[in-house]
Amino acid sequence: MIATKGARPMLKLVYYPWITQNVPAQDIAASIGAFAHEIEQRLAAAGQPDTVQVMPPVDVPVQVAQVIAGTADIALMNPLGLVFARAKNPNAEAVAVAKRIIDGKVGVSYFAQLYAHKKTAIRAFKDAKSVGFGVPFSTSNFLVPALMLLNGGVHPLLGFGSVSFLGGHDVVARAVYNGQVDVGAGHDGVIVDLSNQRGYGDALDVLVQLKRSDPIPSDPVVVTTPDATKRNVLKQAIVAAGNTPAGLTALAKFWGNAQGLQDTTSAAYAVLTTAMDTLKLGASELMPPPPKTP
Repeated sequence: MIATKGARPMLKLVYYPWITQNVPAQDIAASIGAFAHEIEQRLAAAGQPDTVQVMPPVDVPVQVAQVIAGTADIALMNPLGLVFARAKNPNAEAVAVAKRIIDGKVGVSYFAQLYAHKKTAIRAFKDAKSVGFGVPFSTSNFLVPALMLLNGGVHPLLGFGSVSFLGGHDVVARAVYNGQVDVGAGHDGVIVDLSNQRGYGDALDVLVQLKRSDPIPSDPVVVTTPDATKRNVLKQAIVAAGNTPAGLTALAKFWGNAQGLQDTTSAAYAVLTTAMDTLKLGASELMPPPPKTP
């Protein structure tokens, strides 16, 4: 739903608080605000002078509910959140994807990894007694690593003595480092991220990757308007905004060192639906309902 303020349309932009780790919340908010301003500038140049209002951050289940209801016009989403939203609102369409540096090259995908501490001598999934995931509605902190475990011969939920959902990539990495779980799940940069935190400078030496996933489509920018013409204008403005000097600086800050945006469609994320089907898990199992408002 596009809100109005006077005669000028207002677009509501939503995001989730852990869009990137280890960056102060106020810095993320300021950078997303700068990105929203760039979108406004591109829309104005296209003859569509909308205001882009950045809403307070909400966790993924709430954000997905907003996208389903159409009360958010633009959403910076995680890949699995998009899949959940589109299952109930086909008007939710991915229009842009964050570009990442993977293996020294810029692209529109990333990977998940399963990793362990060297001192455990664990080199195969079957040797592990415990596993740590982040949240069940995370693509690389649960879904894809769970599929990797299943394909490796170990059921991700039944094949270990202990299965923990610890709440985030950084928390899982610390748990593996400190010996609280044998195997951790996370995105491609999780070990590097940990090594940059105080007290964990040797993480690159003591944590070892057991397996990396096939490429995963990177985080999308989603719009919810059912108007195809409006959606196309927004798509062009969003992609252009993500590649201006100010937009590039903002994206790198708030979205894990993203290197700009590239246009995309929701079809790129079908691989995640296939993963859910293989694991026999749906949105009702992976994502809690959003809290009810009073």
